[in-house]
Amino acid sequence: MATKPITSKKTSKVSVETPATANPRASRVTSAKHSKAAVADVFVEIPVAEVIVQPVAENPHDVIAKIAYGYWEARGYQGGNPAEDWFRAVAEYGQRSS
Repeated sequence: MATKPITSKKTSKVSVETPATANPRASRVTSAKHSKAAVADVFVEIPVAEVIVQPVAENPHDVIAKIAYGYWEARGYQGGNPAEDWFRAVAEYGQRSS
């Protein structure tokens, strides 16, 4: 295989002076100073007796889907008819909600 001959390239260096304000070096922040007292003011204690928790109403479609999935899961994830599982789950949901 033939090798490429080495050629020398002549380059000239040009010195360009830039004004000191063109690229100022900003001082870098290495640590932040925080006051724990300022953070403590953000949190407010609420007595437990004043907190009211209301149950979130679930979407009936999602509940029925979970029940139908449970039927399929009980069969070992095999066989069965998804439509039958769905209608059975609808009937069970109706019994639960009434």
